[in-house]
Amino acid sequence: MSRSYKVDILGYMVTSNHVHLLLWARDPAEISEGLRFLEGTAAQKYNRRKGRSGSFWSGRYKSTLIQDGFHLGRCMFYIDLNMVRNGQVDHPREWFGSSYVETSGKRKRSLIVNRDLLIRKTGHSSEEEFTSWYENTLKEKIRRKELAREPFWSESLAVGDKEWVSGIASRIHLGKKELSRAEPSSSGKSLKVREEPASYYVKGGKRSNQALSRAL
Repeated sequence: MSRSYKVDILGYMVTSNHVHLLLWARDPAEISEGLRFLEGTAAQKYNRRKGRSGSFWSGRYKSTLIQDGFHLGRCMFYIDLNMVRNGQVDHPREWFGSSYVETSGKRKRSLIVNRDLLIRKTGHSSEEEFTSWYENTLKEKIRRKELAREPFWSESLAVGDKEWVSGIASRIHLGKKELSRAEPSSSGKSLKVREEPASYYVKGGKRSNQALSRAL
């Protein structure tokens, strides 16, 4: 998908019944077309291998727009800790379908993740700074058991700071009352890496999602 469309993969988590993808593109249409290609290709290959026909995916993918910087990093950790949260492993490195080995820089070849772009988009100036922050924050979140479910990542139209999300909401005529606040976690402060602001999010139905795609 990333070779055929102008889409960069910043992270992924493949489980037995669903997939999380952290993607970046200048044009949202590229993500839509890219995922249509990915879903179709995966379904065709699976059906061919199993000698079956019919639907493979249970429904259309759900997408959430995320602000660069802290909020993107927060989402990255939430995805990476998915199988720790479910009690399947003690650390993301133990899950085969995780992008951990790429995000941490432990794999250097056959990469799916655009690590250089991820480093920039999470607000870091160097590979060394990012790697230290990533590994230490993962360790701290696991130690503190900061593993609570945050459904807003998959249920919202957009997640970011209040001003940014308000701007998104105004484009599709959703009022400020629609915004909700997610409490920050504590690990960033304890590591003295950066101050963690609150994340805000806005929800909407299928029409709001379509309106957002047209507005961007």
